[in-house]
Amino acid sequence: MGIAHSLEMRERIAAEDRDVAVQAVRRGFVALAPACRGFAPVAVPDLTNRHDRRDCRSQMIHAVLAGRTAIGERVWDVMRLIDWAGTQAHIDRSTVLVMGNSGGGMTTLYAAACDPRITVAVASCSFCTIAGRNGAIHHCDCNLVPGLLRFGELADVAGLIAPRRLLVVHGRTDPLFPLDEIARAVNATRLIFRAAGTDGAFAHAWGEAGHRFYSDRMWPFVGTSTGAASC
Repeated sequence: MGIAHSLEMRERIAAEDRDVAVQAVRRGFVALAPACRGFAPVAVPDLTNRHDRRDCRSQMIHAVLAGRTAIGERVWDVMRLIDWAGTQAHIDRSTVLVMGNSGGGMTTLYAAACDPRITVAVASCSFCTIAGRNGAIHHCDCNLVPGLLRFGELADVAGLIAPRRLLVVHGRTDPLFPLDEIARAVNATRLIFRAAGTDGAFAHAWGEAGHRFYSDRMWPFVGTSTGAASC
């Protein structure tokens, strides 16, 4: 939302395009910027340092004990926000954009795969294979769904979004994801969209820096639709 509590944060928001809700409003969207479960201010705190002070992992463990997943709870939150937005008379429900970076990008991907009301999804610095050719796992534990690899890879989840629109963006110097595994995931997704007859609905773009938003890559894909609900 562009709210900075320090000069350092203000500079980082500007340098990394992090005020995406403000950017959305300037383009005519109604923008919702939810606090993500597992992170402040809605964290499940790791009070005893049992999980390396990782509140996101603490949330995941609580979710698993309740028979859920951390990513499932986050997707549920997005869907309930869309429910609420749909009750507002001044919102055009024909265009629903969801975008996020890092864990927010994973939430975006899963939410768009699960909820057909989402018409445009932009996942930043998050899309890669789950398991690399060498067996390495490229995603945080709170982004995983038990048993998913019995059915397919993350590209198959992305394929569920077709024929709706999906953009995945990556930073070339982002250290979290190997470039060859990104290419594997992107190519597999492109094949699914092509098979669905909607090749143009999927795109991949590179940013020239690290783990951040890239407004100059995202908004041209989204276009200039106005009056929409955006999460």
